[in-house]
Parts: sequence; structure tokens; C-alpha cells
Amino acid sequence: MFRRGSLKGGDDLASNVTRISRAIKPASSDSIPQIVYYHYGVGSQGGIVDRVYGGATGQGLSEAVREGYSYLATNWEIGDEIFLFGFSRGAFTARAIAGLIDNIGMLTKDGLPYLAEIFRDVQHRHDPDYKPKHPNKPFKNKPSVMDPRYSHELERRGMTRLRVPIKVIGVWDTVGTPRIGWLEKVGIQSSASKRMSFYDTRLCDCVEYAFQALALDERRSAFQPALWEKKPGNETVLRQVWFPGVHSNVGGGLEDQELANITLAWMMSQVTPFLDMDLDYVLDQQDDTERYYKESKQKPRSWSFGKIVDSMTGIYALGGATTRTPGRYYVVDPTDGRKTDIPLQSTHEYMHPSVRSRLRLKGPGVNDEGLYEPKALRDWKLYVEYDGEKGRGGRPDIFWKLRASDRNVTARTIPEAPLWPLERELLEIDPEIEDFVLRPAPTARNSVRRMHNAGRSQSRRR
Repeated sequence: MFRRGSLKGGDDLASNVTRISRAIKPASSDSIPQIVYYHYGVGSQGGIVDRVYGGATGQGLSEAVREGYSYLATNWEIGDEIFLFGFSRGAFTARAIAGLIDNIGMLTKDGLPYLAEIFRDVQHRHDPDYKPKHPNKPFKNKPSVMDPRYSHELERRGMTRLRVPIKVIGVWDTVGTPRIGWLEKVGIQSSASKRMSFYDTRLCDCVEYAFQALALDERRSAFQPALWEKKPGNETVLRQVWFPGVHSNVGGGLEDQELANITLAWMMSQVTPFLDMDLDYVLDQQDDTERYYKESKQKPRSWSFGKIVDSMTGIYALGGATTRTPGRYYVVDPTDGRKTDIPLQSTHEYMHPSVRSRLRLKGPGVNDEGLYEPKALRDWKLYVEYDGEKGRGGRPDIFWKLRASDRNVTARTIPEAPLWPLERELLEIDPEIEDFVLRPAPTARNSVRRMHNAGRSQSRRR
């Protein structure tokens, strides 16, 4: 969406992108229009085969990026604030649009007629053998987009506006091209990866705030997450938080939205300093979830105890299973989209209190079978510590610490994310869980449980 300008990519179901778009007020308290543009995510429409093929090959991604970018370039004016939201490949699309803005700025009405050719130039910026289809468009003797002279010449000719800030990118579980074994074997997947690799989804310097909710329990190899890292000198405020659940538990769109309500409240909390939102919306969504439990003759579920579905089913399961690895992700080669052996740095990862709650209070496992025992945390240990003088009357220091000896890691400790006022309102619906979350017992130094956080209590917003 955008304040007098902003954008979203997302899902046709009640995903969190859909829901946050509905929570944004038409105008701010000081009468600034808050305009929402919604675009369906790649691989989210059609039958199962169409969705799998579209998602796995990135079919439609170029169109989604161009359409979203074109909308912004047509409507954006100096002083407007840009907000990009997305879930899954919609998140990838939002990040790719940000990368396009970072590379070529915001095209003017004089530059937009050349968008197709400029877009091709951006697509092939890593290809030393690239021969432009129209070598004299948008201007003669153009260098590679990698050369700053390209964007500077666009600016000199009045075709673009450079150094355009993006206020916020808020995403749920970014996924690019899911890798599916049988598609790789027939050559479709590898060519798709090549086409997808040009998209610039790194954390751009032009982004002021970047927020990502990550699914701790997603196991499909086809749905590996794309984390951001902050490069030296980058001043973006970055928060990437792990939540219990699989891809759609975190991004929303399932019948049981309890876990998705938690991630929605978290994201709304991150952006409310910059956007005017209906803060009762998430509480209304929780009411809808309670109504679902009643109508489906289920017992109401405690905070953080929403059903985690088994995502290892159907055609995507053919790609195999991979346990997610908080604190241990690697740089991706921009030329082919494949993982390198270089660990990401400065990822600013956090563990949400709902992970600790579901684990320590013996919440249900996948499909409500057994207890919640996330494989992603098998190498991590939870610590809850209090100041010696204040005891449990003080603020706890809560964090997860890596027990593995692997030196090639991004982070050896992951702090627990603080709960913001809107999140606290959701938690207050369940007083018993609230007491456990806000006043946890300290862990012994030799405790076998694994966890990590740096929680902080906050007063209610309203």
C-alpha cells in the first residue's frame, strides 16, 4: 500500500496480506490518504497443477513485479511513503519491486514507456554476454545496469527519480522458486531458477524498516525461507521473528487462524507507528477464530496452541523434507539462485514468545498428534534469567543459545522478541498463558530445554 501511496502482493484466501490490507484505514488521523493496491501472488490461482507449476517456475512473477512497479511509478509523488507487504511468493514479489526501485529509481511518465526494455536490462545485469534487443533504448550507448551511469543517465534525461525511500517492507515467510525434485529432473526447475535469479531481494539501503515473520516448523524443501542480512553501513531497522507453525500457519489462509492472528498482531504492531490502522481488527479476527472453534465443535484453543497442519502432503512433498535452521542460513549466489557456503551476517533474528509458550506448556504437535517438539530447535537451549537482586520482580532476560559446535553460523544466540501492546491485548484473552509468558520461571543453567530471548513487558496501548 502507500500513504498517498503503498503496495501489497498476496493470496486470494484470508491470508495475512489480505487481512492487513483490510485493517489499514482509508486515511490517517491527519487526513493523509492511505491507498491500497492489491495484487494476487504468483502461483496462488488456478488448479493445483497450475499453482504448483506457476509457483515452481515463477510463471507470472515478471508480470507481477512490472505491474506493481508500474502502479507505484504512475502514482507516486515526492513525499509519499511506500509500504510493501507480501506472503510467500507475494513476499518475494514485494522484495523484488523494492530491488527494482533501488536499481533504477522510480520512472517518470517520460521513462515508463521504456519500462519493458529497462526491465530486460535489469534482468540481464549479471550476464556479461547480454545483447540488448533495442540497444538504443532508453538511450544510446547504454552501459550495464550494474554501472551507476545507467541510472544516472536516466535521471539526467528526466526519466527517473533516484534515491526513492521505501518506508516499510513487511513480509510473511518469503519463498522464491520452490525446488521440486521431479521438475528439476525434467529441466524445468533449473531454467526457472536461472530466470528467477535476477530478482534483487536483498535488503536495500533505500528501505527504512524491514519486518519478516518466519515459520519455524515448515519442512517442505520446496519452501525454504529467504532471510535478509544487513550489510555494513546499512541503516535499515530489521526484525525477523520465528513463530510456531508451518508456512500457512504464519502467513494465514487456513481454517484455524489462531497462529496467524498472532503473526498478524505482530506485523500490525511493527507498522502502526507509520500507518493508521483499525487496531480492533485483529481482535475481531480472534473472535472469528473462536466462532470457528464453536461451529466446528472444537474446544477453544489457548494462545499459541492453534492447529499446526502437516504441510508434507500432496505434490510439494515430492521435493522432500528439510528442517529449518534459525541462525544458520547462507548467502545465495545472484547468478543462479543457489546457496553458497557463506553464512548470512547480521540477520537480526528473534524467537517469538509463542514458541516458548507452546513448547514449555506442552502444546499439541503437528495435526494435534503428540507434543510440540520443533526439530528446528533441537540444537538450541532456552534460558530465562533474572537479575540477582530483583529476582522475578524484575524483567527477565530470555534467549535461545546454540549448543552445536558448528562455527559456520550466523548467530549463536537468538533473543526472544518483545511483545508489543497490540500483541499483549491478544494475549490478555488467555490470563493463564499471559502469566506464564510475562512471568516465566528461571531456567537452571544445566536445563535440558532449549530456548532463547530478551523479552520486555509493555503496557496496553488502549
